[in-house]
Amino acid sequence: MNFDRVKTEDNSFTLYSDEYKQHYHSIHGACTESRHIFIDLGLKSIDKDEISVLEVGFGTGLNAILTYEENIIQGKKIFYHGIDVNPVSKEVFMQMEFEKFLSDKKTDFSLFYDNWNLEVNLNDKFVLLKQVVDLQLFTTERKYDVIYFDAFSPEVQPEMWSVETFKKLSTLLLTGGILVTYCSKGLVKENLRNSGFIVKRFPGPPGKRHVLRATKF
Repeated sequence: MNFDRVKTEDNSFTLYSDEYKQHYHSIHGACTESRHIFIDLGLKSIDKDEISVLEVGFGTGLNAILTYEENIIQGKKIFYHGIDVNPVSKEVFMQMEFEKFLSDKKTDFSLFYDNWNLEVNLNDKFVLLKQVVDLQLFTTERKYDVIYFDAFSPEVQPEMWSVETFKKLSTLLLTGGILVTYCSKGLVKENLRNSGFIVKRFPGPPGKRHVLRATKF
């Protein structure tokens, strides 16, 4: 796939996918959007000392980097599992300049991209596993506390937002676990509810009216 780097309104970068004709993050602020949805409404909602995160759509790695940085403060034990069917190249990844978000300069930033399909200990509190795999073929024995659902929109990836997909994701969550996503379209809410989730809307980041958090019971 071909990508164009785009500076967003908070001075962080995103990518524009020529294949899907969409940006990876909000042009109103890539970092602002990710923190609001995935960190504030996702990670911070889990009141446990050990947390398992599944990210569907690892993309540029921004959500993983921000989760790692937040955990420098929280000090929990996190297992972070990111999957993507078409990872960006390392050259593109390094152009995003996301290392500026890391306060711990001892961290080897390249580890957020290198060593796909291997578990990597970024520090004694954070394990990162990135896999190149289609969600439809993805299998694991692990259960997760939170799913960051960051696929491209339903307009270009309708199969990712289907009842069948959400039912599969439900089986990967622990009871009481949550799924957070940027998309609050009526069809998405309906499909989540039909997959056994309780769905709640929250105010979105700049440029987006609402986002969703869905809880498995």
